[in-house]
Parts: sequence; structure tokens; C-alpha cells
Amino acid sequence: MDQFVVNFDGGFAAFKQAASELEDCGIFLDQLEGWGFFYGKQSRGRAKREVYDFGDGHTAAESKETKRSEDQAFQYRFVWVVTGSGLKGWITHYRPKNPPLSVELESVFRFLGLIAFAQCPEFDFELCSWSAVRFEKRSDSFFDGNAETAHRWFDNHSQKFSPGVEKLLHAHSLLEGFGMRLLPIPEASARLQEEFARHTTKPAKEPKSAKFPDNFDVAISFAGPERPYAKELAKHLLSAGFSVFYDGFYPEDLWGKDLVQTFHEIYSKRSRYCVIFVSDEYNNRVWTLHERRSAQERMLKEKGQEYILPIKANAVDLPGLPSTIGYVSLKELGIENIAELLIRKLKK
Repeated sequence: MDQFVVNFDGGFAAFKQAASELEDCGIFLDQLEGWGFFYGKQSRGRAKREVYDFGDGHTAAESKETKRSEDQAFQYRFVWVVTGSGLKGWITHYRPKNPPLSVELESVFRFLGLIAFAQCPEFDFELCSWSAVRFEKRSDSFFDGNAETAHRWFDNHSQKFSPGVEKLLHAHSLLEGFGMRLLPIPEASARLQEEFARHTTKPAKEPKSAKFPDNFDVAISFAGPERPYAKELAKHLLSAGFSVFYDGFYPEDLWGKDLVQTFHEIYSKRSRYCVIFVSDEYNNRVWTLHERRSAQERMLKEKGQEYILPIKANAVDLPGLPSTIGYVSLKELGIENIAELLIRKLKK
């Protein structure tokens, strides 16, 4: 009972702080049933911003970005819109710096009233979430309305949106163990806080290909469906200080080269290890066949020394690779754990 009281008091305090900071951003939370008495308001009677018909939030007769800002986790855009029906207002666009949002955090955004849009022109046609504020005019003057309030709400995002979300997640985690849930996600508190922390971690920058290395610590070979995993692995290696051949890092250097000869040299001579994402697609494509044969040529010359490091994306074997060669499973470990294993191996 004592622990429940401590958690309830802490959760209530965190919820109040979250509500205050999010309200400063123009986001109003539903009041929890039973908390209204202590909060000084009716449980379900709190003022909540109305939802106006701005369609998909992106298609408008007139659209003009007026402000932009960011914090450690998100980028924000503030856009003035006029719809075909003459409705006027502002759209705030949200994009995580380390996309994508997890399924759990997408649910939290929906709880906050934010709406997902797949191809946002404000963020190079990548996924965003958005909210709307309708322009309200009280006289003939544009400034005699809610423009100042709407701008103040947006200006507060860089300082108060992320802290408000964090406090909301913290309140949820304190109460979840006692069967009380603030958010419509079962058993989610730990994952939510971990996912939010991921968005505040600065991602590894892709390298500028001004200099094409003579040799690489790792060369990565993959088929198209595994490109996202190969790219993520390459970024982890790069951020750890290792040179890695991933074709997307060196477009200028590869442009105009004889790729048959260049890839043969990289996969058979110029790399310390070759990582291969083994899959049905990999086994059936011409370019990956060439890369695999080049890597196996090197493996033969190494006379049993480690060279090919297979990652199984599917439950298939790599032709020509002995079944006794150790591999890791992408499905079982995930690319981040595999990256950590490879980095430890490279440091030996």
C-alpha cells in the first residue's frame, strides 16, 4: 500500500507537469476519471482543442511555412494553410530525428491527437505527424484573433513538447504496475521510454565520399530487400571508427568505374572481413553472385582463416559455403546486436 501511495503521488505529479507543458504547446490531455476532483476540474470536462476539417493536413489551396524549430528528439514545422473551402489555420508538423516511430509511440501520438501522414512535403516526403489550429478572427484585424496564441504554442514546442511527452511516459510507468494505465498500450512503459530515448540519440552521419579507402575493415554484400539492414550495420561500424564498404556511401567514386573489376578487388583483396546477408534474393541475383564468388575466392586463399561472416536473413544456405561456418540470425538477434558483435570482433 505504501508503494502504491508513493507511485500514485509521483504519477499524479508527473501527469500534472506533462499536462501543463503539453498545454503550453496547444495539446490538451483528456482528464483521467477520478482525478478531476484533485485536479480541480471535472474528470472528463477539460477543455480540448476541437478537431477541424483540414483533410489530410497537407492538401490545401494555399500553404506557406512560417516557422521551424527542433529539439533533441524532433523537428517541427509551422505552416499557414487555406483549404479549398476557405478554412484557414496552422498545421504543426512533427518528425522524429531518428525515425521511424515505434508502434507504441505512434499510439502515444494518436493519444495526443496527432495524425500520421505518409509523405510530408515539409520533410522531403517522409512520414510525419501533424496537428491543426483553426484561425479565429474577432474583428476585421488579422491580429485581433488567436494568431498570437497559435504562434506561442508552436514556439513552446522546442522547449516543452519532448519534456511533456517524457513526463507523460514516466507517469504511465509509475502507475502501470498497479493496473492503472494512462496510455492505451498494454505493458508498454519500459519499451516506450526506451523508444523515446532512441529518438534523442544522435544518429551516425553518412560519410562524405571525398576519399575512397584503399582497404576496408568490412565489405558488406547484400541483395536489395536487405539494404535497410546493410545500411544500418554500415552506419554502426562507421560510428565506431571502422572503414566499411557499403555502396551507398561512395556514389561519386563508383560512378564510371568498371564495377565488375572494382567489386572483385574489394570482396577478394581489399577487405579484412566480408559480411554477407544470406537470403533467397541474394542467392538468385547476378551481382550478388559475382560478389559471393569474389569473397569465396579470398576465403579459399585464406586457408581456413575467418573471412566470410554470414548473416542469415532467411532460412537458406549460401551456395559454396561450408555448413560448418558459424552464422548469426538477423531475425533472432536484430541488426543492432549484430553490429555490436561485429564491432567487438573487429577490436580484437
